[in-house]
Amino acid sequence: MDPAWQKYKCVEVKALPTGFWNLVSSYVPGSRLLRFTVVNRDANGDPVLTTWDPGTGTKCSADGIITSPAKSGLLSTATLFGSLVGKVGGSSADVPDSGAPSTPYGTKRVFGVGSHCVISLATTESGPLYLTMNDSPDGFASHSGSLHVLIEQYAL
Repeated sequence: MDPAWQKYKCVEVKALPTGFWNLVSSYVPGSRLLRFTVVNRDANGDPVLTTWDPGTGTKCSADGIITSPAKSGLLSTATLFGSLVGKVGGSSADVPDSGAPSTPYGTKRVFGVGSHCVISLATTESGPLYLTMNDSPDGFASHSGSLHVLIEQYAL
């Protein structure tokens, strides 16, 4: 049975944010499901693009580009270059800790979103919610465009 989703918000995620991450919500409590869906209309119902440019001269969707640069320098090495990624906790300037490959963000939770994603937050997982394009920190200056993401929640 599908949960009774409640709209949380519809946000614009800029490919070139201030810092590395777009702040979506200053605080999301734990013990809930979050569903993310890239949409083709903004919060006002106006049509918007569902692609952005990671600076390669090639537009890509929130699912990223399969042929891509080495994943070792990306914000999320478990997700394709150019894809939409999310993070719970931390700040807009966070980058992975290079010395800890098994926990590159410490207690912060980083996850691939792509064009559709559902994550479950445990009771202990709460904090600010961020979204951004997956790239290496030095690649952000060449990004352009944005995606619009509908975020829904279901309290557990």
